[in-house]
Amino acid sequence: MSGTPPDCVTGVLESTWGDIVVTAGERGVWRCDLPEPPAGAPEPWVRTGRARAPKGAPALLREALEFARAALEGVEGIRPPKVHPDVWRQASPYQREVWRVLQRIPRGRVLTYAEVARRAGRPAAVRAAGGACGANPLALFIPCHRVVAAHGGLGGFSGGLGWKRGLLPREGVTIGADAARGK
Repeated sequence: MSGTPPDCVTGVLESTWGDIVVTAGERGVWRCDLPEPPAGAPEPWVRTGRARAPKGAPALLREALEFARAALEGVEGIRPPKVHPDVWRQASPYQREVWRVLQRIPRGRVLTYAEVARRAGRPAAVRAAGGACGANPLALFIPCHRVVAAHGGLGGFSGGLGWKRGLLPREGVTIGADAARGK
């Protein structure tokens, strides 16, 4: 992605794993950067602390920080704020299709990379679907953690597998022993 749009500002959600950095403006959320999970994650699972935003920050940034907190704490019923239009504009057509599929995966459900590729209109492009998941700049907001490998493993996650191992159970997804170990 190219530079941050001029209407966006950055806020921070403190956590026991480090700062979660969210960038947003009135037109939507631009980016969400997760810190590297500690060795042995997710036990204990991340705990959130204070949310900080610059004085006069857009209301949508504060909404995005609270959504990130809710996602990490397993709170149900909170809809993610809108995605900044420049995120869509700068993505490839296939990334946009994959990200739209991801947005439609309900909490508590997962799809395989192959199923995401099929729903995005290119059933043979499984690796490209995985690449689109990895290129997602909004890990908590466009839920790429809900995509798993066909063999029952977790697959990958741009923020680190510790995040994926912790997020899925908080959404009601049971992960197998192999997936819990990151296989």
